[in-house]
Amino acid sequence: MSRVNKPALCAPRDLRTRTAERARSATQKATQKANRRRSWPRWTGTALKFGMVALPVVMLGGAGTWAYQTGWFGQMGNRITAALIDLTVDAGLEVQEVLVEGRNETDRNAVMAAIQVKRGDPIMQFDPEAARAGLERLRWVANATVERRLPNTVFVKLDERRPMALWQRDGKLALIDRDGEVLTERELGRYNNLLQIIGADAPKHAQELLGHLSTVPALFQRVNAATRIGGRRWDLHLANGVIIRLPESDIGGALHHLADQEAKQPVLDRDIVAVDLRLPDRLVIQTSTAAAQRRRAPEQKI
Repeated sequence: MSRVNKPALCAPRDLRTRTAERARSATQKATQKANRRRSWPRWTGTALKFGMVALPVVMLGGAGTWAYQTGWFGQMGNRITAALIDLTVDAGLEVQEVLVEGRNETDRNAVMAAIQVKRGDPIMQFDPEAARAGLERLRWVANATVERRLPNTVFVKLDERRPMALWQRDGKLALIDRDGEVLTERELGRYNNLLQIIGADAPKHAQELLGHLSTVPALFQRVNAATRIGGRRWDLHLANGVIIRLPESDIGGALHHLADQEAKQPVLDRDIVAVDLRLPDRLVIQTSTAAAQRRRAPEQKI
């Protein structure tokens, strides 16, 4: 049998030509694109993305700085606050009454000046904390409580200092409390019943002394004044002029020893100058010159 060769299949010439042209064109475009990419650094794309994000942030930050420096925020805040306060006043939230509890010695005008409020003020604009701080700067006020009681009342409660003694300094008297704080130097006549203390450091130690004296009331009521000696101890001055010299320590024990002795055999009303309690469990009595002379004088015969 003879072999029959099939004719080879081939694309038309014009089709091959178009395909070749397309391939060359694609190659040229790819080469141009690659060349353009090589002309920019690799980090350029990242920088552009960052710039697109950072630019709005920088613009907002600049606007915020301008608003802060020019006071725009503060002005807008003040306007909003004022508008809200006006609304509360229209709703009846304004001060009509100030109630003060616990005021005995503090001047009324001083109280009103400290809390800085008057009838008709917006109650929501009133600052209780600032008022409390102002009140506690007054001499007589130890602690203060300030409240807004809606719709129209400001309530103030004062805890006043309690007078403890009269402190003599530089020839003048001052009223002090248990913390040694000076309360006033005027109109002291109504405090004559208080103990008078003398000495630079006397106010710091007076509360301890008064605590011991309160345990011997019969003796305490005879004491007019107390002098601080050398910053270490006290001398008590009785109404009849007798001086009681207290020890540096165990003041309570010494006073009770004297009180017991006075109950058994009174000595404080005798013709004496002083009683020295600085020796433990012993009374040293200093007699007056007249009494000493009487003891030394011979007895007259009748």
